[in-house]
Amino acid sequence: MTYPTLLPPASSALEKALEQVAFGLTDLPTPVRDIWSPDTCPIGLLPWLAWGLSIDLWDSAWSETEKRTAVANAIAFQRHKGTPASLRTVLDRIDPLIEVVEWFDDRGTLDPYHFRLELPLLAQSDVLYDEVLVAQILRDIAQVKPVRSHMQAVFRVKMAAEAWLLSGARTGGLTRLEPTVDTATALEPEWDTYLQTADGEPFLDGAGAFLEV
Repeated sequence: MTYPTLLPPASSALEKALEQVAFGLTDLPTPVRDIWSPDTCPIGLLPWLAWGLSIDLWDSAWSETEKRTAVANAIAFQRHKGTPASLRTVLDRIDPLIEVVEWFDDRGTLDPYHFRLELPLLAQSDVLYDEVLVAQILRDIAQVKPVRSHMQAVFRVKMAAEAWLLSGARTGGLTRLEPTVDTATALEPEWDTYLQTADGEPFLDGAGAFLEV
């Protein structure tokens, strides 16, 4: 197709050819409104739309419905990011039975602005808390928790004087705490294998993984 020229008669052949190419660009579809909509954006472009909306939590293994829902809720989630509500939202995606214990709820073992997670008993939840899932919990929490708050440990409470430490200092497996162990000491994380900030928070790389020493 030849487009009407706007160039003067003395234009060179190259200039006329470039003009025709430029005119052709106007025929390319530019569905900007559709691309920026979580409902109509092509599935292959959803990760880019999520990036454009600064979504911190994204999993390529999610279903299409989960991805579109995450994009649709991006702005509302950003409004609550850094609050206990955002932390609760992330944990509810994994298991609504996970409990958050703030420092003002347990002043005996938690320092100010610290918190810990207590996972439900095996008999209470169908979620399998393995090393991979615990690492995901730690990674997701680091993205959305209040900046001033620091997580000390992830516990599965079994009895009043007994607990199973899943993570916090290590994600390599289960460590049993005997009833005689000082739980205040057991709650303190070590993060021996991770690079940390001055506040003891682990560094994350661009892929959201912990940077190891």
